[in-house]
Amino acid sequence: MSEQAKSGEWPQISMRPMRRAGDQLTARIGGALGSVFLIGDPKLGLLLWAAVTIGHMRALIFGLFGMWIGDFIDRLVGVQDKPALGGGIRANAILAAISISWLTSTSYAPVETQILVTALGASAAALLTAALLQTLSNTLLPPMALGFSIVAGTLFMLFPVWVAGASSTLLTWPAPVNAITDVEIFVRSLGSLLFAPKLQVGLIVGLALLLWSRAIFVSGLIGWMAGALTSIELQGLFVPCYWQPTSYNFFIAGMALGAAYFLPGWQSLGLAAMGGAAAAIIATLIQHIQPDLALLPFPAIITVWIGLAAFNLSRDEPLFRRNTRPGMPPEQAWLYEVDHVRRFGHDEPLLVVPVAGAVRVSQGFSGRLSHANAWRHALDFQRPAGASIWDAPVTAPASGVIERVRDNVADNQIGICNYAENWGNYILLRMDQGGWALLAHLQQSSIAVAAGTHVELGAYLGKVGNSGRSPVPHLHLQVQGTPFIGAPTIPFRLANYETQPQGGSTAVWRESGIPPEEAIITAAWPVPAVYKLLTSQAPGTSVWTADVTGTLPARYRQPRGRTKIERLTTRLNSAGEHILTSASGDAMMLHLDPDAWRIREVQSLRAPLLRLLALAAASVPYAARQAMEWHEPTLAGACAAGPFSLSLWPYRRLPVPEMHCLCLEAPAAETDMLTVESTPVRPSPLLPSKITCTFQRLRGPVKIEAVFETGSVTYAQLSFEPGSPL
Repeated sequence: MSEQAKSGEWPQISMRPMRRAGDQLTARIGGALGSVFLIGDPKLGLLLWAAVTIGHMRALIFGLFGMWIGDFIDRLVGVQDKPALGGGIRANAILAAISISWLTSTSYAPVETQILVTALGASAAALLTAALLQTLSNTLLPPMALGFSIVAGTLFMLFPVWVAGASSTLLTWPAPVNAITDVEIFVRSLGSLLFAPKLQVGLIVGLALLLWSRAIFVSGLIGWMAGALTSIELQGLFVPCYWQPTSYNFFIAGMALGAAYFLPGWQSLGLAAMGGAAAAIIATLIQHIQPDLALLPFPAIITVWIGLAAFNLSRDEPLFRRNTRPGMPPEQAWLYEVDHVRRFGHDEPLLVVPVAGAVRVSQGFSGRLSHANAWRHALDFQRPAGASIWDAPVTAPASGVIERVRDNVADNQIGICNYAENWGNYILLRMDQGGWALLAHLQQSSIAVAAGTHVELGAYLGKVGNSGRSPVPHLHLQVQGTPFIGAPTIPFRLANYETQPQGGSTAVWRESGIPPEEAIITAAWPVPAVYKLLTSQAPGTSVWTADVTGTLPARYRQPRGRTKIERLTTRLNSAGEHILTSASGDAMMLHLDPDAWRIREVQSLRAPLLRLLALAAASVPYAARQAMEWHEPTLAGACAAGPFSLSLWPYRRLPVPEMHCLCLEAPAAETDMLTVESTPVRPSPLLPSKITCTFQRLRGPVKIEAVFETGSVTYAQLSFEPGSPL
């Protein structure tokens, strides 16, 4: 016996490499098949493999063979697989292999023939999907399962005898005579895309979808019901329509348009119903052209493409918002969109205040003098308290290229306008973010840039004057969609500015907004000591301890069996963003944005420490000074409601919890700390009544104190071990 065995000290085997290999295998196997049903969690995708196995064991073998071929083709062509779009290279190869498993199940073809057909079919599906990914990369149309559908449709037409022999498993369905048969048809239809319309298979598929997203399941159900009713109505009009085997198309179209590609909400439920009905009509048309092709997801793909193309034509504010985060549950994507809109608006251009020092918005959007009708989106700036803004330096409100310049219009005397030159001296800036910014009424011969020059944000442009239709010195700022001087304006927002409340002495920082008339605002420039502290947070491993007093709400207690020691790991991803991870696998992404230290993404915040950090410091501006205030929506507060409760938020339109933040202590030197206190704007039992977070240079957050009605907790950083920045 070895000395280690005698002493009872066995070498510890690290489980991290094994866990990492298991995660990679799960992502490859589960992620591919899950993407077909718009499921972004690879672990839930493994449930679909269980459904394939229950459907028929040979389908599992064929599917794994198809996945191996998809992997080979993916490496061969070098096209980045994007399974979150509804079916990538591997997913289409898997479906092609499963369809060939079903097609040859009663063919008595030699094993060698079945292997050859499967290899050719899966390869063709993978290559077609790779070509579609490349072709559609600059469009908003997802490839979905089109590669598989084309290959399977071709095989169906080449081998009609095989189709006739295998169709008995797909074409035997009950008639919809009562609620029980309706439920049976629905559940069985969920397994039809896997060529296994069995109750057990459909129940597993439905369970995976429910665990992934209640919104996506409800949208699919509404789409299926609308498609089924449409098909029954067509039958009542004596239109031949055998819809049961193809009804999974109604479900896919409903969940794709109702929650996956558009954000969920009451309006999108109507879109799901329209998608299901349209898929039913398209399926009926395909049945009349080639009945076997109706068994494939062509109706769902065509419906989704038509829906996406139609709503992309809208130039005005769309009724339905696109889901830009298809890799997460739709209700969570909706929450991120609400958070983004609350912070930065609906994709409007973001500009900074183009004049240093405090300015007064003498005329705002839809102003009482000249900002009206097609030119209502504009701001006029003057100095507060009657001071003159004449000769004030004007800086670039955004980065871009100078499109046009006018610099030879004489300035007016006070109270007199030059109506022949509406804009006076001006600069037209073609912004890098899109659109054109017009700065008008500048001082004659003061413009320091020429057309064709690229300028960065904050670059010196000229001086405020009184030229054109301007009775008093002021700066006019507007954004337009075309480069023509005097073109209609488009909405925009000012970003990263401070405002002074009426009668108050405390500055309020705003991430972005549209200041009202008579508001006193100032561009929020970074405080050097705060900027250095927040941007110096290093990757590494920190150890925290928790000191609990009284009783905490259940969501903020340490799990049973866990010590009061928490270990957090901070690393940099390939984009240079900080990823903060707990020992339980919870994670959040920290962005060092141009204006603030900001928590942008959270993932399953079960760890109380991370949840409290997300509540305490959703954003901390670089311009923070002692006594400065700001308001922040907090994703952690919404996620604290739980996944099932969160599913109702898009339909109940509940507001995202908002925290009132106050800078208690701002650093003046490198060794000083930064302390922020946050309190909920609307008190809730799910939120602490007060939470304080302290930051230190290099270490980032080092102390978090949260006070609840029945207790309090203090997390303090015991140690920090810096890691590699690469």
